[in-house]
Amino acid sequence: MSAPADAAPDPYSPSVQTSCRIDVPAVVQPDKKFTIKVSVRANSATEPRGLIHLWITSAGQGTVWEKTVPYNGGTKKVQGPALTAGDDYEIRARFQPRDAEFAQCRGSVSFDVKSQGDQRDPDGNGNGDGDGDGDGDDQGGILPDTGGPALLWLLLGLGLVGGGTAAVVYSRRRSAAAAAAVV
Repeated sequence: MSAPADAAPDPYSPSVQTSCRIDVPAVVQPDKKFTIKVSVRANSATEPRGLIHLWITSAGQGTVWEKTVPYNGGTKKVQGPALTAGDDYEIRARFQPRDAEFAQCRGSVSFDVKSQGDQRDPDGNGNGDGDGDGDGDDQGGILPDTGGPALLWLLLGLGLVGGGTAAVVYSRRRSAAAAAAVV
């Protein structure tokens, strides 16, 4: 007779997994308060509810700001502190659910505090919303404007499409003429 086998622990949690999302401006103006947007997502029909603990750290100063706010679903807007320029900051969030139905989550995002016209600001407007290439054209997106020959490829593509259309039309007319001659 064999010995009874031990049951393996259940690797699945009875709690619904959550994910924390934090949105802050890419560049924050120095000595001005800014808005932090926090949301918690879960694959559930009910909204997660609980507390969100927020804190901002900088490499040179450690933790510079903390706040705990109630979370009742949706996007929570929190007024952030006025920070000094010249340092890179990180904001972190930890969600503590009200009950065991949902799991905890953590999130973080980095941002800069820069003054108007800072050289590191791609468009020189102080809000960091440019395309990051420093040419001031503000094309959007996170990739730089490489100045590639987009117009050349567009014209070449249009030429190929036009040539293909002409070939199809010619071949159909030719086959229709041949069919009419046979009949």
